[in-house]
Amino acid sequence: MKKYILIVLMASCTFAARAQKLDKLRIDKITGDTTLLTKEQVLANPFTIPGHYLAGNIMKGKDYCVLSLHLKDGMDIQYSVLSGDKAIVKFADGKLLELKAIGDTYSSLISYANPAVAESSLAFDLTDNDIAELKNRKIAVIRINTSLGPFDYDIKDGKSEVIKKQLELIMKR
Repeated sequence: MKKYILIVLMASCTFAARAQKLDKLRIDKITGDTTLLTKEQVLANPFTIPGHYLAGNIMKGKDYCVLSLHLKDGMDIQYSVLSGDKAIVKFADGKLLELKAIGDTYSSLISYANPAVAESSLAFDLTDNDIAELKNRKIAVIRINTSLGPFDYDIKDGKSEVIKKQLELIMKR
């Protein structure tokens, strides 16, 4: 029995360690600019059906840094998040941080899902001040304002660390 518990613990450590790696570097063949991208990690509700699922990762280029959020919703709904719309990050101490969406995004239905699942991938611009706030505070809630109203995602303590670690990893390079 101890052997099986040890195997499960080692496997979970392997998955946790994987969160700290960068995806393959992307190098622009014309400009030579390098884009860094962290692996997408679950931030909220990984096993609720139907319900909200939120995952995120960080992308950094020469002159930009972006928080990319991947949403799935266990319903047959259509929504949009337009350029300039906001995501609001509420920290555990009550402070709020507003992030602006980059570009227009529309949800799409996953055709093979039964029941229907709507998903979207959103990008939010990060300034130096935003990065400092995200690295130094604990995230409690992420609200994404959509055409259907706000989608709120409660972020547990351990998941709040995911964004911090992704930012620390990507900012080192």
